[in-house]
Amino acid sequence: MSDSPTIGIFLHENKPERSLQQLFTALEPQATPLLTRKGTLLQYATDEINYCYLLHRGHVVINRTKDGLSLNTETAPFIFGFCMLSDNPCRLTLCASADAVLSRLPLDLAMDIIKQHALWEPLSHVMAHISSRIFTHCTRMSQPGAYGTVRYLLFELSLESEEFRKSESVVNYIQSRSFLSRSGIMAVLSTLRRGNYIEINNGKLNSINYLPTKF
Repeated sequence: MSDSPTIGIFLHENKPERSLQQLFTALEPQATPLLTRKGTLLQYATDEINYCYLLHRGHVVINRTKDGLSLNTETAPFIFGFCMLSDNPCRLTLCASADAVLSRLPLDLAMDIIKQHALWEPLSHVMAHISSRIFTHCTRMSQPGAYGTVRYLLFELSLESEEFRKSESVVNYIQSRSFLSRSGIMAVLSTLRRGNYIEINNGKLNSINYLPTKF
């Protein structure tokens, strides 16, 4: 292994909390509460109706429909569905956590409310954040070699909420977000643990002490 002094590429852009709250205040009165449990899959469109989802509590994992690859995790508060504003079908699903609380309303109604209250600026802030998250995913998938991907995802996991880190094993987190084999992931993690680069307890990430650039 060789050393590296920086991890700047792993910093996440902060969520636009104020803009999300403005949108929540306007949209929530028209949204219908949903009954979900851990693993519930939510579609962006059903019966030819596109939906806007409000995440009030907990988190959801955004998965690619064709292969189940996990793209990102979003924690409450957050709003989903604006990807359906384009003509291209949205090939994504939302997978709810055990403690997730969600509601939804038709996307057309959501856009009418946004127009009525002139909430274009808050919407643009949310869309910019979503674009940033997509860029993060692309950066992750373009890492050279297995170790580069594992390293990136370890830093990404360290930035997730504490509740999420306690609910997801390191191996599952990395495997669901990459095309690496389970055995390959475990081999890299085992070497990092022996070198005291990371601390894992009961399969969950406890801390990152230091990760070199190359393996």
